[in-house]
Amino acid sequence: MRTIASFTLSGLLVLAAPLHGQTPASRPAPAGGRYVAIGCIARQGTASAPRYVVTDPRGDKPVVWRLQGEREQLARHVGHTVEVTGSIVTSAPLTMNVRSVVWIASSCKK
Repeated sequence: MRTIASFTLSGLLVLAAPLHGQTPASRPAPAGGRYVAIGCIARQGTASAPRYVVTDPRGDKPVVWRLQGEREQLARHVGHTVEVTGSIVTSAPLTMNVRSVVWIASSCKK
């Protein structure tokens, strides 16, 4: 009896392990780690000091990420729908250190 209970508990722990650490789209993961945002890139700020953001509409409400990375690459995708992969630098405001940008569409859905 003890073996069956032990086996069942072990099985539940193994099944639950992949769920640990997964984060819904509307809730960012803790700082560090890898995160993916899918949405529209926009430029904010002045021409001399532009700031880039991506708005991820997935989840209950859209999440806006500030993007840190290669400015030329981010500028090239302003107004495009993209997948941005990176690590979280800060959670207030949400800031992502961009590792890659993958083009999805030439425009953003409104």
